[in-house]
Amino acid sequence: MNSRIKILGMVLVVSLLKGVRAYGVEPDSVDLGQAAMGSAQGPWLFSGRLGSQFTDNRDGVKTNKESNTDVYVEPRVDYRFRDGERTMLDLSIFPMVKWHSNPRSATSGQGQNDYEYFGSAAVNLTHQLSPRIGFGFSDSLTYNDDPQVNNGGTDARSSDNHYWNIARMELNSKLSETLESSLEAEYSLKRYTDSVVANQSDEDTLDGRAFLKYMTGAGYKLLGYVGGSEFKNKATDRSRGAKVIEVGAGVEKAFSPDLIGKVTGGYQHGEYDNSAIGSIDAPSAAAQLTMRAASETRFRVGANYGLMAANVFPYSVQTMFSVIGAIDHDILPKRLTASLEGQYGRGRYKSENVGVVTDAPGGTEELISVGLRANYIINRTWSVDCGYMFENWDTNVREPFSRDVVDVSVKAQI
Repeated sequence: MNSRIKILGMVLVVSLLKGVRAYGVEPDSVDLGQAAMGSAQGPWLFSGRLGSQFTDNRDGVKTNKESNTDVYVEPRVDYRFRDGERTMLDLSIFPMVKWHSNPRSATSGQGQNDYEYFGSAAVNLTHQLSPRIGFGFSDSLTYNDDPQVNNGGTDARSSDNHYWNIARMELNSKLSETLESSLEAEYSLKRYTDSVVANQSDEDTLDGRAFLKYMTGAGYKLLGYVGGSEFKNKATDRSRGAKVIEVGAGVEKAFSPDLIGKVTGGYQHGEYDNSAIGSIDAPSAAAQLTMRAASETRFRVGANYGLMAANVFPYSVQTMFSVIGAIDHDILPKRLTASLEGQYGRGRYKSENVGVVTDAPGGTEELISVGLRANYIINRTWSVDCGYMFENWDTNVREPFSRDVVDVSVKAQI
Protein backbone atom coordinates (compact mmCIF):
# COMPACT_ATOMS: atom_id res chain seq x y z
CA MET A 1 0.00 0.00 0.00
CA ASN A 2 2.86 2.41 0.80
CA SER A 3 4.21 2.05 -2.74
CA ARG A 4 0.78 2.88 -4.17
CA ILE A 5 0.58 6.02 -2.03
CA LYS A 6 4.06 7.07 -3.20
CA ILE A 7 3.03 6.59 -6.85
CA LEU A 8 -0.09 8.66 -6.24
CA GLY A 9 2.01 11.40 -4.65
CA MET A 10 4.25 11.49 -7.73
CA VAL A 11 1.17 11.85 -9.97
CA LEU A 12 -0.08 14.79 -7.90
CA VAL A 13 3.32 16.50 -8.00
CA VAL A 14 3.58 16.06 -11.78
CA SER A 15 0.17 17.66 -12.18
CA LEU A 16 1.33 20.59 -10.08
CA LEU A 17 4.48 21.09 -12.09
CA LYS A 18 2.68 20.97 -15.44
CA GLY A 19 0.43 23.80 -14.26
CA VAL A 20 -2.92 25.03 -15.58
CA ARG A 21 -5.04 28.08 -16.05
CA ALA A 22 -7.92 28.67 -13.61
CA TYR A 23 -11.16 28.31 -15.55
CA GLY A 24 -13.32 29.31 -12.60
CA VAL A 25 -11.79 28.59 -9.21
CA GLU A 26 -14.54 28.97 -6.64
CA PRO A 27 -13.48 27.75 -3.18
CA ASP A 28 -16.66 26.78 -1.36
CA SER A 29 -15.39 26.06 2.14
CA VAL A 30 -15.51 29.55 3.59
CA ASP A 31 -18.57 31.77 3.88
CA LEU A 32 -17.21 35.28 4.09
CA GLY A 33 -20.66 36.79 4.14
CA GLN A 34 -20.29 38.62 0.85
CA ALA A 35 -23.93 38.09 -0.10
CA ALA A 36 -25.04 39.99 2.99
CA MET A 37 -22.55 42.78 2.40
CA GLY A 38 -24.50 44.08 -0.56
CA SER A 39 -22.78 46.97 -2.27
CA ALA A 40 -20.56 47.98 0.62
CA GLN A 41 -17.47 49.85 -0.54
CA GLY A 42 -13.90 49.90 0.73
CA PRO A 43 -11.56 47.15 1.84
CA TRP A 44 -12.70 47.14 5.50
CA LEU A 45 -16.17 45.96 6.50
CA PHE A 46 -17.54 45.86 10.04
CA SER A 47 -20.62 43.97 11.14
CA GLY A 48 -22.11 42.10 14.06
CA ARG A 49 -24.77 39.50 14.81
CA LEU A 50 -27.04 38.88 17.76
CA GLY A 51 -28.60 35.45 17.56
CA SER A 52 -30.13 32.49 19.34
CA GLN A 53 -30.37 28.75 18.69
CA PHE A 54 -32.71 26.23 20.31
CA THR A 55 -32.48 22.44 20.16
CA ASP A 56 -34.73 19.86 21.78
CA ASN A 57 -31.93 17.25 21.99
CA ARG A 58 -28.71 18.93 23.06
CA ASP A 59 -26.62 15.76 23.40
CA GLY A 60 -28.00 13.66 20.51
CA VAL A 61 -29.47 10.82 22.58
CA LYS A 62 -32.54 8.59 22.23
CA THR A 63 -33.86 8.97 25.79
CA ASN A 64 -33.42 11.49 28.61
CA LYS A 65 -33.25 14.34 26.12
CA GLU A 66 -32.16 17.77 27.31
CA SER A 67 -33.27 20.92 25.46
CA ASN A 68 -30.97 23.90 25.26
CA THR A 69 -31.05 27.52 24.12
CA ASP A 70 -27.89 29.39 23.19
CA VAL A 71 -27.74 33.17 22.84
CA TYR A 72 -24.68 34.66 21.18
CA VAL A 73 -23.09 37.95 20.17
CA GLU A 74 -20.67 37.85 17.22
CA PRO A 75 -18.81 40.99 16.05
CA ARG A 76 -17.03 40.63 12.72
CA VAL A 77 -14.28 42.31 10.69
CA ASP A 78 -13.69 41.62 6.98
CA TYR A 79 -10.87 42.84 4.77
CA ARG A 80 -11.11 42.61 0.96
CA PHE A 81 -8.23 43.17 -1.46
CA ARG A 82 -8.68 43.33 -5.24
CA ASP A 83 -5.99 43.64 -7.90
CA GLY A 84 -8.20 43.93 -10.96
CA GLU A 85 -9.18 40.45 -12.10
CA ARG A 86 -5.82 38.95 -11.17
CA THR A 87 -6.00 38.69 -7.36
CA MET A 88 -8.93 38.51 -4.95
CA LEU A 89 -8.22 38.16 -1.23
CA ASP A 90 -10.81 38.04 1.56
CA LEU A 91 -9.92 37.85 5.25
CA SER A 92 -12.36 37.69 8.14
CA ILE A 93 -12.35 37.23 11.89
CA PHE A 94 -15.39 36.94 14.13
CA PRO A 95 -15.12 36.22 17.86
CA MET A 96 -18.23 35.02 19.71
CA VAL A 97 -19.62 35.18 23.23
CA LYS A 98 -22.20 32.43 23.83
CA TRP A 99 -24.57 31.94 26.76
CA HIS A 100 -26.00 28.47 27.46
CA SER A 101 -29.43 28.14 29.07
CA ASN A 102 -28.70 24.57 30.18
CA PRO A 103 -24.99 24.08 30.84
CA ARG A 104 -23.70 20.53 31.22
CA SER A 105 -22.32 19.14 34.42
CA ALA A 106 -19.49 16.69 34.98
CA THR A 107 -22.04 13.88 35.41
CA SER A 108 -24.06 14.61 32.24
CA GLY A 109 -21.29 15.29 29.75
CA GLN A 110 -18.51 17.74 29.01
CA GLY A 111 -18.68 20.51 31.58
CA GLN A 112 -19.52 24.01 30.36
CA ASN A 113 -19.85 27.42 31.92
CA ASP A 114 -22.91 29.60 31.51
CA TYR A 115 -20.80 31.90 29.29
CA GLU A 116 -18.16 30.71 26.84
CA TYR A 117 -15.92 32.39 24.29
CA PHE A 118 -15.66 30.99 20.79
CA GLY A 119 -14.69 32.36 17.39
CA SER A 120 -13.71 31.81 13.77
CA ALA A 121 -11.25 33.14 11.21
CA ALA A 122 -11.16 32.61 7.44
CA VAL A 123 -9.14 33.40 4.34
CA ASN A 124 -10.16 33.06 0.69
CA LEU A 125 -7.65 33.71 -2.10
CA THR A 126 -7.75 33.38 -5.89
CA HIS A 127 -4.78 34.45 -7.99
CA GLN A 128 -3.97 34.30 -11.70
CA LEU A 129 -0.33 33.27 -11.73
CA SER A 130 -0.07 33.68 -15.51
CA PRO A 131 -2.44 33.74 -18.50
CA ARG A 132 -2.47 29.92 -18.33
CA ILE A 133 -2.11 29.18 -14.61
CA GLY A 134 -4.57 30.01 -11.83
CA PHE A 135 -4.61 29.22 -8.12
CA GLY A 136 -7.29 29.14 -5.42
CA PHE A 137 -6.95 28.65 -1.66
CA SER A 138 -9.34 28.84 1.27
CA ASP A 139 -8.92 28.12 4.96
CA SER A 140 -11.35 28.34 7.87
CA LEU A 141 -10.58 27.83 11.56
CA THR A 142 -13.42 27.55 14.08
CA TYR A 143 -13.47 27.09 17.83
CA ASN A 144 -16.96 26.06 18.93
CA ASP A 145 -18.97 23.34 20.65
CA ASP A 146 -21.29 22.03 17.91
CA PRO A 147 -19.86 21.22 14.47
CA GLN A 148 -22.24 21.27 11.51
CA VAL A 149 -23.55 18.13 9.84
CA ASN A 150 -21.33 17.67 6.79
CA ASN A 151 -22.66 16.91 3.32
CA GLY A 152 -23.75 13.32 3.21
CA GLY A 153 -23.85 13.12 7.00
CA THR A 154 -20.20 12.19 7.37
CA ASP A 155 -19.78 14.07 10.63
CA ALA A 156 -22.26 13.67 13.48
CA ARG A 157 -22.83 16.61 15.78
CA SER A 158 -20.65 16.59 18.87
CA SER A 159 -21.24 18.48 22.11
CA ASP A 160 -17.64 18.94 23.23
CA ASN A 161 -15.56 22.06 22.62
CA HIS A 162 -13.16 21.66 19.73
CA TYR A 163 -10.96 23.39 17.15
CA TRP A 164 -11.85 22.55 13.55
CA ASN A 165 -9.71 23.67 10.61
CA ILE A 166 -10.49 23.00 6.94
CA ALA A 167 -8.07 24.06 4.18
CA ARG A 168 -8.73 23.66 0.44
CA MET A 169 -6.49 24.30 -2.56
CA GLU A 170 -7.06 24.18 -6.32
CA LEU A 171 -4.60 24.69 -9.16
CA ASN A 172 -5.87 24.79 -12.74
CA SER A 173 -4.03 25.23 -16.01
CA LYS A 174 -4.57 25.19 -19.75
CA LEU A 175 -2.16 22.98 -21.64
CA SER A 176 -3.71 23.71 -25.05
CA GLU A 177 -6.96 25.00 -26.51
CA THR A 178 -8.65 21.67 -25.81
CA LEU A 179 -6.62 20.17 -22.92
CA GLU A 180 -6.68 21.25 -19.26
CA SER A 181 -5.33 19.82 -16.04
CA SER A 182 -6.16 20.54 -12.42
CA LEU A 183 -5.19 19.56 -8.90
CA GLU A 184 -7.52 19.66 -5.88
CA ALA A 185 -6.61 18.99 -2.25
CA GLU A 186 -8.33 19.32 1.13
CA TYR A 187 -7.06 18.89 4.69
CA SER A 188 -9.33 18.75 7.74
CA LEU A 189 -8.11 18.76 11.34
CA LYS A 190 -10.26 18.48 14.48
CA ARG A 191 -8.97 18.78 18.04
CA TYR A 192 -11.10 18.50 21.19
CA THR A 193 -10.20 20.39 24.36
CA ASP A 194 -11.28 17.67 26.80
CA SER A 195 -8.46 15.09 27.09
CA VAL A 196 -10.81 12.11 27.50
CA VAL A 197 -12.76 13.02 24.36
CA ALA A 198 -9.57 13.92 22.48
CA ASN A 199 -8.09 10.46 23.15
CA GLN A 200 -10.85 8.95 21.02
CA SER A 201 -12.14 11.72 18.75
CA ASP A 202 -9.23 13.87 17.52
CA GLU A 203 -8.91 13.26 13.79
CA ASP A 204 -7.23 14.32 10.53
CA THR A 205 -8.47 13.79 6.97
CA LEU A 206 -6.47 14.43 3.78
CA ASP A 207 -7.94 14.21 0.26
CA GLY A 208 -6.31 14.90 -3.11
CA ARG A 209 -7.18 14.47 -6.80
CA ALA A 210 -5.43 15.21 -10.08
CA PHE A 211 -7.56 15.71 -13.23
CA LEU A 212 -6.90 15.75 -16.96
CA LYS A 213 -9.73 17.31 -19.00
CA TYR A 214 -10.36 17.31 -22.74
CA MET A 215 -12.81 19.74 -24.38
CA THR A 216 -14.81 18.19 -27.21
CA GLY A 217 -16.36 20.09 -30.10
CA ALA A 218 -19.86 19.69 -28.58
CA GLY A 219 -18.92 21.59 -25.41
CA TYR A 220 -18.44 18.53 -23.21
CA LYS A 221 -15.35 18.08 -21.04
CA LEU A 222 -14.15 14.50 -20.84
CA LEU A 223 -12.06 13.93 -17.74
CA GLY A 224 -9.93 11.31 -16.06
CA TYR A 225 -8.59 11.47 -12.53
CA VAL A 226 -6.47 9.74 -9.92
CA GLY A 227 -6.77 10.49 -6.22
CA GLY A 228 -6.29 9.34 -2.68
CA SER A 229 -7.39 10.02 0.89
CA GLU A 230 -6.19 9.24 4.37
CA PHE A 231 -8.17 9.26 7.61
CA LYS A 232 -6.26 9.33 10.92
CA ASN A 233 -7.57 9.06 14.47
CA LYS A 234 -5.56 9.00 17.69
CA ALA A 235 -7.70 6.46 19.56
CA THR A 236 -5.68 5.04 22.45
CA ASP A 237 -7.21 1.55 22.50
CA ARG A 238 -6.91 0.59 18.82
CA SER A 239 -5.23 1.34 15.50
CA ARG A 240 -7.95 3.35 13.76
CA GLY A 241 -7.68 4.89 10.32
CA ALA A 242 -7.59 4.01 6.63
CA LYS A 243 -6.00 4.94 3.31
CA VAL A 244 -7.92 4.92 0.02
CA ILE A 245 -6.70 5.30 -3.58
CA GLU A 246 -9.05 5.93 -6.51
CA VAL A 247 -9.07 6.15 -10.30
CA GLY A 248 -11.98 7.26 -12.45
CA ALA A 249 -13.38 9.14 -15.41
CA GLY A 250 -16.35 11.33 -16.21
CA VAL A 251 -17.92 14.11 -18.21
CA GLU A 252 -18.63 17.77 -17.42
CA LYS A 253 -20.96 20.10 -19.32
CA ALA A 254 -21.83 23.80 -19.05
CA PHE A 255 -25.36 23.84 -20.49
CA SER A 256 -25.39 27.62 -20.02
CA PRO A 257 -23.12 30.08 -18.18
CA ASP A 258 -25.05 29.32 -14.98
CA LEU A 259 -26.17 25.68 -15.40
CA ILE A 260 -23.39 23.16 -14.91
CA GLY A 261 -23.54 19.35 -14.75
CA LYS A 262 -20.93 16.73 -13.93
CA VAL A 263 -20.91 12.91 -13.72
CA THR A 264 -17.97 10.72 -12.66
CA GLY A 265 -17.38 7.06 -11.89
CA GLY A 266 -14.40 5.06 -10.71
CA TYR A 267 -12.89 2.37 -8.52
CA GLN A 268 -11.58 2.63 -4.93
CA HIS A 269 -9.25 0.43 -2.93
CA GLY A 270 -8.89 0.96 0.82
CA GLU A 271 -6.58 -0.48 3.44
CA TYR A 272 -6.95 -0.17 7.20
CA ASP A 273 -4.22 1.09 9.51
CA ASN A 274 -4.97 -2.04 11.53
CA SER A 275 -3.24 -4.70 9.44
CA ALA A 276 -5.39 -7.43 11.01
CA ILE A 277 -8.40 -6.19 9.01
CA GLY A 278 -8.56 -7.11 5.34
CA SER A 279 -8.68 -4.48 2.60
CA ILE A 280 -11.93 -3.08 1.21
CA ASP A 281 -12.89 -2.30 -2.41
CA ALA A 282 -15.84 -0.38 -3.83
CA PRO A 283 -16.96 1.40 -6.98
CA SER A 284 -17.33 5.18 -6.71
CA ALA A 285 -19.75 7.50 -8.46
CA ALA A 286 -20.85 11.13 -8.28
CA ALA A 287 -23.35 13.33 -10.11
CA GLN A 288 -23.91 17.09 -9.71
CA LEU A 289 -26.20 19.67 -11.29
CA THR A 290 -25.98 23.33 -10.27
CA MET A 291 -27.94 26.43 -11.29
CA ARG A 292 -25.96 29.48 -10.21
CA ALA A 293 -26.82 33.07 -9.37
CA ALA A 294 -28.27 34.45 -12.62
CA SER A 295 -31.84 33.29 -11.92
CA GLU A 296 -34.20 34.26 -9.11
CA THR A 297 -34.52 30.52 -8.44
CA ARG A 298 -31.29 28.60 -7.98
CA PHE A 299 -30.74 24.96 -7.14
CA ARG A 300 -28.02 22.42 -6.56
CA VAL A 301 -28.39 18.67 -6.37
CA GLY A 302 -25.85 15.91 -6.11
CA ALA A 303 -25.39 12.23 -5.34
CA ASN A 304 -22.27 10.31 -4.24
CA TYR A 305 -21.28 6.73 -3.57
CA GLY A 306 -17.97 5.35 -2.35
CA LEU A 307 -15.56 4.94 0.56
CA MET A 308 -15.52 7.81 3.06
CA ALA A 309 -14.04 8.51 6.48
CA ALA A 310 -16.06 7.07 9.36
CA ASN A 311 -18.18 9.30 11.59
CA VAL A 312 -18.83 6.61 14.22
CA PHE A 313 -16.22 5.52 16.76
CA PRO A 314 -14.47 3.05 16.65
CA TYR A 315 -14.76 2.46 12.88
CA SER A 316 -12.13 3.58 10.37
CA VAL A 317 -13.98 3.81 7.03
CA GLN A 318 -17.51 3.45 5.67
CA THR A 319 -19.13 2.79 2.30
CA MET A 320 -21.63 5.62 1.87
CA PHE A 321 -24.41 6.64 -0.49
CA SER A 322 -25.65 10.22 -0.14
CA VAL A 323 -28.01 12.60 -1.90
CA ILE A 324 -27.92 16.35 -1.24
CA GLY A 325 -30.21 19.05 -2.61
CA ALA A 326 -31.10 22.71 -2.07
CA ILE A 327 -33.31 25.36 -3.66
CA ASP A 328 -32.96 29.12 -3.15
CA HIS A 329 -35.71 31.47 -4.31
CA ASP A 330 -35.75 35.28 -4.27
CA ILE A 331 -39.28 36.07 -3.10
CA LEU A 332 -38.47 39.79 -3.12
CA PRO A 333 -35.42 40.48 -5.33
CA LYS A 334 -32.44 41.71 -3.27
CA ARG A 335 -34.64 41.70 -0.13
CA LEU A 336 -36.15 38.32 0.83
CA THR A 337 -34.70 34.90 -0.02
CA ALA A 338 -36.10 31.55 1.09
CA SER A 339 -34.18 28.27 0.98
CA LEU A 340 -35.10 24.60 1.26
CA GLU A 341 -32.34 22.04 1.73
CA GLY A 342 -32.14 18.37 2.53
CA GLN A 343 -29.87 15.38 2.53
CA TYR A 344 -30.00 11.62 2.83
CA GLY A 345 -27.02 9.48 3.69
CA ARG A 346 -26.64 5.76 4.26
CA GLY A 347 -23.32 4.44 5.53
CA ARG A 348 -22.33 0.78 5.80
CA TYR A 349 -19.59 -0.29 8.20
CA LYS A 350 -17.53 -3.45 7.83
CA SER A 351 -16.80 -5.42 10.99
CA GLU A 352 -13.62 -4.26 12.73
CA ASN A 353 -13.96 -6.66 15.66
CA VAL A 354 -10.52 -8.24 15.73
CA GLY A 355 -10.11 -9.03 19.41
CA VAL A 356 -9.50 -5.50 20.70
CA VAL A 357 -11.26 -4.00 23.70
CA THR A 358 -13.89 -2.09 21.68
CA ASP A 359 -16.49 -4.25 19.95
CA ALA A 360 -17.21 -3.20 16.34
CA PRO A 361 -19.39 -5.82 14.64
CA GLY A 362 -20.39 -3.61 11.70
CA GLY A 363 -23.77 -2.28 10.62
CA THR A 364 -25.50 0.63 8.93
CA GLU A 365 -26.42 4.23 9.69
CA GLU A 366 -28.93 6.49 7.92
CA LEU A 367 -29.23 10.26 8.17
CA ILE A 368 -32.20 12.27 6.96
CA SER A 369 -32.14 16.04 7.42
CA VAL A 370 -34.48 18.74 6.12
CA GLY A 371 -34.02 22.47 6.60
CA LEU A 372 -35.86 25.70 5.87
CA ARG A 373 -34.25 29.13 5.93
CA ALA A 374 -35.19 32.73 5.18
CA ASN A 375 -33.07 35.87 4.92
CA TYR A 376 -34.60 39.34 4.84
CA ILE A 377 -32.50 42.44 4.11
CA ILE A 378 -34.26 45.36 5.78
CA ASN A 379 -31.85 47.98 4.46
CA ARG A 380 -28.13 48.41 3.82
CA THR A 381 -27.44 48.17 7.57
CA TRP A 382 -29.89 45.61 8.95
CA SER A 383 -30.86 42.04 7.99
CA VAL A 384 -32.65 39.13 9.67
CA ASP A 385 -31.95 35.42 9.19
CA CYS A 386 -33.94 32.49 10.59
CA GLY A 387 -34.04 28.76 10.02
CA TYR A 388 -35.29 25.35 11.11
CA MET A 389 -33.63 21.95 10.68
CA PHE A 390 -34.74 18.42 11.48
CA GLU A 391 -32.21 15.61 11.78
CA ASN A 392 -32.89 11.89 12.20
CA TRP A 393 -30.12 9.33 12.70
CA ASP A 394 -31.34 5.73 12.31
CA THR A 395 -28.46 3.43 13.16
CA ASN A 396 -27.44 0.12 14.71
CA VAL A 397 -23.78 1.06 15.23
CA ARG A 398 -24.54 3.60 17.99
CA GLU A 399 -27.58 5.08 19.71
CA PRO A 400 -30.16 6.42 17.20
CA PHE A 401 -31.64 9.86 17.79
CA SER A 402 -33.55 12.74 16.23
CA ARG A 403 -33.25 16.47 16.79
CA ASP A 404 -35.00 19.75 15.96
CA VAL A 405 -32.93 22.94 15.71
CA VAL A 406 -34.35 26.46 15.40
CA ASP A 407 -32.20 29.58 15.02
CA VAL A 408 -32.72 33.29 14.42
CA SER A 409 -30.23 36.16 14.16
CA VAL A 410 -30.15 39.89 13.47
CA LYS A 411 -27.16 41.37 11.63
CA ALA A 412 -25.99 44.96 11.56
CA GLN A 413 -23.36 46.20 9.10
CA ILE A 414 -21.47 49.47 9.14
